[in-house]
Amino acid sequence: MGTLVVYSEDSAEHRYTICLNEASDHYFLIVDGKPYMEQGHLFVGTFDDVHDKLKELRAAEDLKTI
Repeated sequence: MGTLVVYSEDSAEHRYTICLNEASDHYFLIVDGKPYMEQGHLFVGTFDDVHDKLKELRAAEDLKTI
């Protein structure tokens, strides 16, 4: 068991990758090759939780370019 990439997308500034830790069945987000952290901890959850966080980060990125 290991880490499985289940989704990836590129924006103008970043590469977002959702991975599954097969041992724990938790999903986590990688941004530009680095695990996404919140308050000093790896952000983990269901696929929907992590995908929602990806959409939130993309929306913030899109606002910066307007």
